[in-house]
Amino acid sequence: MPETKWPEKRRVIGGKVPRVDGPAKSTGNAKYGFDINRKGLLFAMILRCPHAHAKITKIDSSAAEKMSGFKGFYKVADVGKECFYAGEEILGVAADTEEHAADCLRAIKVDYDVMDHIVIEAEALKNPNKRTVQGGNIQTPAQTQARGNADDAFKNADAVVEGTYGVPVQTHSCLEAHGMVAEWNGNEITVWASTQAVPLTASEVETYFKGRGVPDAKARCITHYMGGGYGSKFNIGLEGRICCELARQTKAPVKLFLDRAEEHIAVGNRPSATAEIKIAGKKDGTITAFAAKSHGTPGNSGGVDGYHALLPYVYTVANVNNSNTTVRINAGVRRALRAPGHPQACFLTEAAVDDLCNKLGLNPMAVRLKNLPGDQRKAIYEKELGIAAELSNWGKSWHPPGKGPSKGPVKHGIGLALHTWGGAGRGANDVRVTISSDGSVLVECSTQDLGTGQRTVLPIVVAEVLGLEVKDITSRIGESVFGRSTPSGGSTTCPGTAPAALNAAADARKNLFEKLAPRLGAQAADLSIDAAKPGKIIGKDKEWSWKEACAKLGMDKVQGVGDWSQGLSSQGVGGVQVAEVWVDTETGVVRCTKLWAVQDCGLIINKMGCESQVAGGVIMGVNYALFEDRIMDRHTGRQVNPDMEFYKFGGIQDMPEIIVHMVDMPDRGVIGIGEPPTIGTAAAIGNAICNAIGVRVGMSPFTPDKVLAALALGEKGGA
Repeated sequence: MPETKWPEKRRVIGGKVPRVDGPAKSTGNAKYGFDINRKGLLFAMILRCPHAHAKITKIDSSAAEKMSGFKGFYKVADVGKECFYAGEEILGVAADTEEHAADCLRAIKVDYDVMDHIVIEAEALKNPNKRTVQGGNIQTPAQTQARGNADDAFKNADAVVEGTYGVPVQTHSCLEAHGMVAEWNGNEITVWASTQAVPLTASEVETYFKGRGVPDAKARCITHYMGGGYGSKFNIGLEGRICCELARQTKAPVKLFLDRAEEHIAVGNRPSATAEIKIAGKKDGTITAFAAKSHGTPGNSGGVDGYHALLPYVYTVANVNNSNTTVRINAGVRRALRAPGHPQACFLTEAAVDDLCNKLGLNPMAVRLKNLPGDQRKAIYEKELGIAAELSNWGKSWHPPGKGPSKGPVKHGIGLALHTWGGAGRGANDVRVTISSDGSVLVECSTQDLGTGQRTVLPIVVAEVLGLEVKDITSRIGESVFGRSTPSGGSTTCPGTAPAALNAAADARKNLFEKLAPRLGAQAADLSIDAAKPGKIIGKDKEWSWKEACAKLGMDKVQGVGDWSQGLSSQGVGGVQVAEVWVDTETGVVRCTKLWAVQDCGLIINKMGCESQVAGGVIMGVNYALFEDRIMDRHTGRQVNPDMEFYKFGGIQDMPEIIVHMVDMPDRGVIGIGEPPTIGTAAAIGNAICNAIGVRVGMSPFTPDKVLAALALGEKGGA
């Protein structure tokens, strides 16, 4: 019978536990997919279309097949295929070394009929009838959302503000590139993949080959360690299929991992979002109307993460009139990127709300309290806003826009933003706990750890139930043979696996007591584990040390199994972030010096891990606000900065002091933490900049040129 609730008195759960795999990662002993080197390993690379829009007229691989080290190639496109972005896959080549694989690619001759392309959103909007992607560049009709009577509300408002706000396309930029090592043994294939969905990857590979003439194909996926996914690594992708096909063709293990340019160009991005927003309110701070005409680009794919459906973000507004246009261009397709749609919606909404506050002459904190949603989130936000105000000393630090205490060119500002997220694990997650006679405990699950600390979460839960310490538990994860588990997406990993681990540990404890009772001269019902006496099994009138009791198992082992069950996790979290910035009005340089992040995630399993996740989300948000920007060349149709030199990221000295406050709400069960903290950061920084200099910089990233342009426009009375 599964546990129906978390223990009320928690000894290990909720504490600060260092990651158990920290030493392995910091010393280089952790083995990632790229570190796998099988006997006879071949290396694969992908030939990509160099044009933003072109039709293949000829492919000649004869010279490549004669090259030294050539072992095989696999075509994914053929003559007549129309390619829709610079970087689209043509074929994969396998060779005995990376150098030979690169030589083979250069020897392949492909002729193209080059066609018109559009890689700039504004150009697509100016030419709505032009078609450079399948289905056309402009999605029609535009998606709309309406309620109430926005026109009347605008007429009757005490203040109306109009502005244009926007965020650019952001690429995933995972530290570990997409890819895998694939090896066949008869009809069985093993892949060592960088994936955030271990069992799903095995299933996808298996299904793919069953549909390609291998009806009894069996696949196994191994992902002991991986270096980030952010939503871009749910599927094996075309690069994965090429790798598996080359391994099958060459009858040798094949390694295919993308290079940094391919990471930027070909494996996903977060869509842009730009909106012309009109917002209205009353003198008491009530937001009465919100209208947005927005557009964004998902590359040459469909959909823009649904940010438009979230407008206005978080706040309750009675009168809304929104429309959104999807602009498709000749660029790589979108993939989910950490809280899809929410960072865009948060940025657009919060900028407009702050501009309304400024026009009404009201404190932004008070206006947000006035317009909170009327559901269960209201109490959470009220609590979090109070904490954020206290931590940041908002009452003294906030000042009217451009009216800070600094007298020189460097201006101080402070701004805030709210965010929400709904993810929670609600699927099959098999966890097995094994207790041996030497007292050792092993917990196994196929789940992956893409940086969220799963290898630590599982032992924490098991240690809590069995009265042990985290160091006493060994965890094995990341192999599809361990059973079912849900993908790491939507902040669902911990809410899915932690309840399963609780149930598995409880089952193992029950089975242990039943096995030990006759050997200890006791009744199973009289045996217990007391949080006040860790490391002991307690009987009616006697107690044994854990190892002493387990020794009675002799040659036996005890196992417990568990799955996710209702009531141990839930959905819906809230968060508040406050940013402090200093802006040099002579150079336009922005420095974010402090950021306070107040976050709910329900029951906290590992406070240290949660704080780390929040800090990581903030760092991602700072980069979104100040640095990251995919730049496309309108003439060649190529990305001009597909690297870590010119696709900018902040360094250690560019990051603010991050003050994290976790709001523990154990009665809500476990809720995800991975995605929410990255949502509000850019919006809070944007509002802080406006507070500092008194004018709005509407488009991120907030680079010096944009700041100086906004200041110049403000001096002319245009902002």
